[in-house]
Amino acid sequence: MSSEEAWVEKMTLEEIKAAAEKNMKPEVWDWVNGATETGLTFERNRWALERVCLKLRVLHGLQTANTRLNILGHEVETPIIVAPFANMVRVHPEAERAIALGAAKAGAMMFLGAVSTYSAEQVGEAASIPLVWMGEPFKDRARLVRLMHEAEKAGCCAVGICADDFMGIKIKDRLLPLQNSPLSKEEIREIRKETSLPFVLKGIMTKEDAVEAADAGVDAIVVSNHGGRVLDCGQASIEVLPEIVRAVGGKIEVLIDGGFRRGTDVLKALALGARGVLVGRPICWGLAAAGAEGVAHILQMMTGELERAMLLTNVPDVTNVSGQAAVVSVGFDIDSRVK
Repeated sequence: MSSEEAWVEKMTLEEIKAAAEKNMKPEVWDWVNGATETGLTFERNRWALERVCLKLRVLHGLQTANTRLNILGHEVETPIIVAPFANMVRVHPEAERAIALGAAKAGAMMFLGAVSTYSAEQVGEAASIPLVWMGEPFKDRARLVRLMHEAEKAGCCAVGICADDFMGIKIKDRLLPLQNSPLSKEEIREIRKETSLPFVLKGIMTKEDAVEAADAGVDAIVVSNHGGRVLDCGQASIEVLPEIVRAVGGKIEVLIDGGFRRGTDVLKALALGARGVLVGRPICWGLAAAGAEGVAHILQMMTGELERAMLLTNVPDVTNVSGQAAVVSVGFDIDSRVK
């Protein structure tokens, strides 16, 4: 182990966050950590997660917990997934290549945004990992399909679309306009036919959209409010997860993001029906603080916390987390738990 690796592995999440802030320009820090308008959706993600409680179970004799599973047809060491980003060169010169190296060390899957510093081919050359390319709802649909085909040729294990940012990303009152437009169910069905790879739709926040997505032929959805960067005054991702899981009835894989900071947060989502959890801002903090090693440390730390929480709640395997491992105490319907 190098001295840098040893130094990074001793850092807490808050220490990594503080180091990241020191290494980022103020405007980049605000961009990474900001949210739309009043920030209520961003805050509600954490508020709702804090109101899901885990049940301590101690009389079981369980000594090991398995975090390995299959997501989108690929075996990974952890259900914690790298979320897609834009322009990560603002955070670290090696950008997505460093993120991929960190994800590979942790045995994690990585989602790659369409507006990335490095192409899917370049990221794949940096590290051999399950890479999911995520496009934007570009007004130029032919461009979207062309980029999707390029990602397929580059060896991505799945492709998809972030469907929720057709109005652009807004940080406080500053709008980053994009040349995007909303997708219809029929367009998604036609775009999905353009690839034989598993297809993911990100930005689903209602059971109605989830059912429409499944009917359109997608293989997985990401329950996501874009980290509170699209619509202000929205619901938290974890709030709507149980009803979405029930609505799709196991027909497609359900992933989630939005405010996840600890392995215990991840276990809550698994208990409420998610198969995997995408993590965004903490990955950026790790990247800014210590490059690839920082990214790996964030993923390994959260996975270690998840494993510890599993042992303390009598959960032997991430692929079979009973809804009884968690209980919603305040804020949304306790009967919406996944059994």
